[in-house]
Amino acid sequence: MLKDRATPSQFFSLLYLSVLSSIFMYIADRRVSVAQTDSLLRPLVFAVISIVAFLPMCYLMNKYKVFSQEQRNELSKSKMFKIISVLYGVVYFFDALITAARFDLFASSELFPDKDMTFFLVGLIIVCCFLSHLGLGGLSRASTVFLMIVVLATGFAALTLFQEVDFLNFTPVFENGVTDFAKDSLYFSIQASEIGTIPLVVSNIKGNVKKNYFLWSILSAVSFSVILFFVVGTLGEFADTQLFPTYAAISLAEFGLFERLDALETAIWILCIVVKLTFFIYIIVRTFSFSFKKINKHRKLFSAFIGVAIASILVFVSSNIVRFSFVSSAAVAIGVYVVPVIILPAILIGVNFIYDRRKNYEKN
Repeated sequence: MLKDRATPSQFFSLLYLSVLSSIFMYIADRRVSVAQTDSLLRPLVFAVISIVAFLPMCYLMNKYKVFSQEQRNELSKSKMFKIISVLYGVVYFFDALITAARFDLFASSELFPDKDMTFFLVGLIIVCCFLSHLGLGGLSRASTVFLMIVVLATGFAALTLFQEVDFLNFTPVFENGVTDFAKDSLYFSIQASEIGTIPLVVSNIKGNVKKNYFLWSILSAVSFSVILFFVVGTLGEFADTQLFPTYAAISLAEFGLFERLDALETAIWILCIVVKLTFFIYIIVRTFSFSFKKINKHRKLFSAFIGVAIASILVFVSSNIVRFSFVSSAAVAIGVYVVPVIILPAILIGVNFIYDRRKNYEKN
């Protein structure tokens, strides 16, 4: 279908906005200082890890044409292939839940501390369910327009913030040693679990995905470093006292009659969250449809079911600090990155290798 086709530039606009929402609401390890100059180098580690993690996926896509229509037809009777497809969906369901829970924390602690955000979040998830029907192409094309808005708004805020930068806030690099830097750099890098979706949608992207991915990794790292430059430069050690340092830095921006620009940036962040959740719901429906063909005939109904499930679990999780702490823990964040980005592609390579060996054996 035409609406399910995207160019690489459109798709990576979508991917960038999705990852950017995680960076905006990035919660660093409280044992590691956010205010260090080292923070500016963490996105460079993000770029390196993202590129290295993509190499097995490149092999998977080039060698086996993974998740193409042809391969899905060949492996449609394979139980292992169906299980892997479902696992992808389950992982990104948890990722969507983590995203919604983190936004719930952001909204209830920073935006409207005295308000119950439950109905707003449920409404937001419902909107994302409807938007997921646009398909990959529609969502990617919309993301291209959204990206221009985000760049303009963020660039404008950066210009107004520059006068607030105090270069005395920048500490010597690796002042507290390399260990803390390495630890938080790794945690920073796993915010981009979306890269694991590329093999799932590559058959719907028309163009050079690999070349655009490397460019995306580098440009993303540079833009994230710029954001962290303003966080460290404007807040200094005060950043370590903030749950969401990026929001705290943006709150300092002002221009003429507009005494605060954080309302504008908050709207931009909500837009990024909508893109991220919509994309995850699309991926969940897509992966489950690989294993259960009947879902293709009832995609809208199934996406509504996914939305209800996310909203219901979110209400259950958000009502208890222990449950919320578990969902937003580093261990869960690591899991939703490692499983789709490293473990499942490795298993798919093994499954396809065995399948090819068996097919060649039967021919001979």
